[in-house]
Amino acid sequence: QAVRKSGSDFLFPVIAQPIPASAIAGSLRRPAVGTANASKRSCLWGSDARRGLTILAASPPIWRPAVARPGSLVGGQLLLRRNYLESADYAISVKSMEDPLRVLQFMAEHPDSDTRTHEAALRALGRLTNLQNYQQVVEDGRFHAILGSLASRLDDCDARMLSMVADATARFRTSTPELGELAQRLAEVVVRREDAFNPRNLANVAIALAIRGVRDVATVEFIKAEALKLIDDLEPSHCVVLLEAFRRWGIFDRQLVDLVVERMSDEVDRFTARDVVDAFAVISRLGLARGFLLRRLCTLSFENLRQFTPRELTKMAYSLAKLRFLAQGNIDDLADALAPELHRLMGSQITELLYALAMADGRHQIELARSLVGQYVADKKARPIQSLRSLIDFAWAVLALDLVDEFPEEFKSALADIFERTPPQNRGPLMKLFDAICAIELQHQSLGITVPPVWRAACDDADRFEMDRLESSRLHNELVMRFDHLRGTANGTRWQLRMQRGMQCGPYRVDMLDEDSKICIDIETVSWPTSRKLKHRLLTELGYRPLRLEYWDWRRARTEEDQNIYLQREVTNLLEAQR
Repeated sequence: QAVRKSGSDFLFPVIAQPIPASAIAGSLRRPAVGTANASKRSCLWGSDARRGLTILAASPPIWRPAVARPGSLVGGQLLLRRNYLESADYAISVKSMEDPLRVLQFMAEHPDSDTRTHEAALRALGRLTNLQNYQQVVEDGRFHAILGSLASRLDDCDARMLSMVADATARFRTSTPELGELAQRLAEVVVRREDAFNPRNLANVAIALAIRGVRDVATVEFIKAEALKLIDDLEPSHCVVLLEAFRRWGIFDRQLVDLVVERMSDEVDRFTARDVVDAFAVISRLGLARGFLLRRLCTLSFENLRQFTPRELTKMAYSLAKLRFLAQGNIDDLADALAPELHRLMGSQITELLYALAMADGRHQIELARSLVGQYVADKKARPIQSLRSLIDFAWAVLALDLVDEFPEEFKSALADIFERTPPQNRGPLMKLFDAICAIELQHQSLGITVPPVWRAACDDADRFEMDRLESSRLHNELVMRFDHLRGTANGTRWQLRMQRGMQCGPYRVDMLDEDSKICIDIETVSWPTSRKLKHRLLTELGYRPLRLEYWDWRRARTEEDQNIYLQREVTNLLEAQR
């Protein structure tokens, strides 16, 4: 290294003594959640460690200059050219900046910087942009120049640099034509690098291209082929990222999914807290009913709840609730673990926990639910801009927990905020809101809530599409076949049901309906975003006899005989309970 003497054009060498890496890493390492191999190895604690490393990477390194020995200088002085500051120094300078416009100006003044500096600038811009300055940054000509310069250099990049550039492009909130062009160019280069990527780099490239919407056949097939080659080297975090990438592409490749899930099951003891939370999240979004893996991860998690942050606990509860894998006892454990930090939850963290309570029918924790409603209302006043998903989760949970009469104004305010926005493309939130709209029309007309036609149409279409999709599923076919030959006795009377699929019951469609007995059946599948309890409460008021079949109970009935016994018991209990 060298320092410039004041007023001089020359640099004088010094002996650089960097802080030892062990001094930094020692404070950041924490054990993995699993304890089986705890004595043999140590995993970086997902979120805290990565956040710490990000901060270190964004700050200039700390040097301890020592006095140079005169004998080490040629003629007492070593003349160096003034352009000593090159790639490493430029990259560090860019990473340390806190204003995106300053980053753009720096790169405009140094257009001949190397690829590493351009990548660092793109990453810094992704980190520094927000709702207020996003459009200003992505529409700036200097930003386009950075993207163009990177695109022209991709052919000369190695696999690691390609992975870093891909990751940097994924940091931006939404795609722009220029970001899309860079991502497409990146994909064209990546598919020519067979056997060049390690598991981490491959996962980074896959998720970045998926986020930027690059999903041509050649790219997807390349990622799949490389992942299959590296399957035995994938770590839990790599498995999670690959599953999420294919989910975003809208591709379910059973061979790849089976191998990745098997790999995750084999590596359970290597999961960090962040890996566990991310795994639950992607499995719930995919609707993967992999009971063996879920049981192992749940056992691992609930034995180590104190190792999770409050944010991670709420995300875990949210995902497990969607998977119908959250028992009421689990709710109590989560509530105890969150109690000391409950007041720190904000926005979507509050509504995720509230949604989990509603999905698991956590009426025994109704005081916690009331507290969360009040906390969310206070947070909404302090930070008026809430995400659409959190608003819809709040509205549905308040209805499902039967708290509307206690918080009518808060409920109406949340719906007003929802209806001010444009309906999303994602069917999940629309299906939740469909339940809420039906409940408002049947139970809460006195609130005077008017549903805009555009929202009503979007919610109806989402519900209809999903019902049509599930109607022909293997699970529904199995149930219809069992009911065709199912008979039983209730209250001394023989019964036999003639089930019809996808029938209309009031404002709802149900999976199956027997018109003579008015028994309507819905299956609590892991892919449906809401519990059917709210729906069935309203159907009961309309004179129907609703029956919910739990997905995991049905899975435990492995033979035809077990399935017949299970259905016969459920129908008989329903008929005898409603004498």
